[in-house]
Amino acid sequence: MGDFLEAIVLMLPPDAGGRIEPIAPRQGSYRPLLGTIRGRFIEGPPAIQPGSSGLVVIELESDPDCELAAGLELPVVEENRIVGLLTVTRRFKMVA
Repeated sequence: MGDFLEAIVLMLPPDAGGRIEPIAPRQGSYRPLLGTIRGRFIEGPPAIQPGSSGLVVIELESDPDCELAAGLELPVVEENRIVGLLTVTRRFKMVA
């Protein structure tokens, strides 16, 4: 698809319904829903602990159903549970 987001992600702590384990954005295996959009985290810090935040790059794996403008906030959803909050800083395309 070639659409990417740069965003700040805040992972909720476990006592607020968040994950117990950290995410590892650089591994490319974290693929939550961002609202209703499937995304794959591909860049960022080595790990983001529950209760912490970080700047990440996300490859969009499904078409967005809304305008993804800077400042838009989206829930990070795993198995119908909100585990974080994502704030878009920019949307861009990779050119081959």
